Amino acid sequence: MKAPADDGDQPSRFLTELGVEPKDVTGRPRRPLSVAALVAEFRATTVDPRVSETLREAAAARRLARLAALADEEGRPLVPSAHPYRWWGMYDPTESKVPLRDRDQPVVLSGSALDQLANTCSLQWFLGREVKADAPATAAQGFGNVVHVLADEVASGRTPADLAVLLERLDTVWNALAFDAPWKSAQEKDNARVALERFLKWHVDSNGVRTGRTPVASEHDFDVTLGAGDYEVRIRGSMDRVEADGEGRAYVVDFKTGKQTPTAREVERHPQLAVYQLAVREGAVDEAFDGVRPEPGGAELVQLRQGAPCGTAARPCPRCRPRSLWRGSGPVNCWPRPRARSSTNGSRPRPDSTARTARSAPRAARGPRGDTSSSNPRDVSHHMC
Repeated sequence: MKAPADDGDQPSRFLTELGVEPKDVTGRPRRPLSVAALVAEFRATTVDPRVSETLREAAAARRLARLAALADEEGRPLVPSAHPYRWWGMYDPTESKVPLRDRDQPVVLSGSALDQLANTCSLQWFLGREVKADAPATAAQGFGNVVHVLADEVASGRTPADLAVLLERLDTVWNALAFDAPWKSAQEKDNARVALERFLKWHVDSNGVRTGRTPVASEHDFDVTLGAGDYEVRIRGSMDRVEADGEGRAYVVDFKTGKQTPTAREVERHPQLAVYQLAVREGAVDEAFDGVRPEPGGAELVQLRQGAPCGTAARPCPRCRPRSLWRGSGPVNCWPRPRARSSTNGSRPRPDSTARTARSAPRAARGPRGDTSSSNPRDVSHHMC
């Protein structure tokens, strides 16, 4: 068939040369016309109880065997997926004679592991944390590690709270992160710069300006054992930051660098923040408070990462409009322009609900030109629990 751009879908001229009369067939085929789909259909037929034994034997098993026997001139199989040794579930399950863990010892978890157990998948936690079959570290994890390390250096006083200094430190390690393409590395570096500036904004505000709290520890390791009914759970981990308010209560701060920002409801039920507060009650931060056990004041989640930019201040995305602008040649976070809906009576098209919502919002809550986002690009998303 010709491509749609070549005067529409037309039969290939080679069909006429071969003497084949093309026929128009409507609807989608029963399966994709590929070898993999054919093998899948044969395999499904061999185990389908609704299919007769004769059909399963002749139409499926024998044809699968013929496909599995096909090889090229060098003896390599042409359809390796047809051979049963490539099929999942054909091997007998293995069973270890040695228990994976001592049942008399408490289960060891971290705050993030508990979050994974509660909100993601217990099997994923088991395979990744217990069996150590987790995937290698990704560039996104490297992004978070770099931002956390620089935030720790600022909080501990080893690095001044200056964006230029932090960017210089960022340049020394950034090329060690593996990205799929150079453009992705450049984009993520812009995101890292934004995250660091948001952190500095939060860091300055948290030191007595906004919260009245002072930092007492950064990247604070803890190891406590909590009771869970008849069982015990050992919680180990590291708190990104521990602060004290004027009354001596302890606040735990967790920095997030993921692309998804939790909602306020998710933060209220966030297992990781709850674990931190329980750990404070069990003495996890006593050392940071000179051996005195403080009362838990709360836990705070600070989202440092913004959405991926789709342009720069010098060359913004042509199909979007700026949502928040950074000084110099930094990124521009954009959103689509409101579409105009067509009118059947010939009147002027009306803007969509996005534009109406922006106009109906209070003026003080809107940014420039009716934008409902914050007009200050350095505002930091933070939630208390």
